[in-house]
Amino acid sequence: MASALGIETADLATLQSMAQPRQLVSFDEMSDNPHGEENLSLSERLADPYMARPDDVVLSAEDRKILIKCLAALPSTQGRVIVLHYLQSMPLREVATLLAVTPSRVSQLHHQALGRLKHAWKRTYRMS
Repeated sequence: MASALGIETADLATLQSMAQPRQLVSFDEMSDNPHGEENLSLSERLADPYMARPDDVVLSAEDRKILIKCLAALPSTQGRVIVLHYLQSMPLREVATLLAVTPSRVSQLHHQALGRLKHAWKRTYRMS
């Protein structure tokens, strides 16, 4: 076989030993785990790549609190533009009608609000 592959016999032996399965594991076999997850199958102990990590959820909650604080610090009209547009999915043209201003003014308010939010966000995270 080594000559057919054009390699040395020792190299073939090395490749064959690497190709041998080391241990067969059943995903459904129940086993004790030193981390306290007793009587769980391996498939139940493996992390789900599509599931949010617990620390991500906490960070998201913290981020939401910071965002709410940053929104509260905005001038009221800018805050309304952000809330109506992003949280209530209202197009900026409709926000302009609701606030009785021109669409270009709403665009200015939107741009100013995003700039202030970005600045407040960076300032908050620098302090952390």
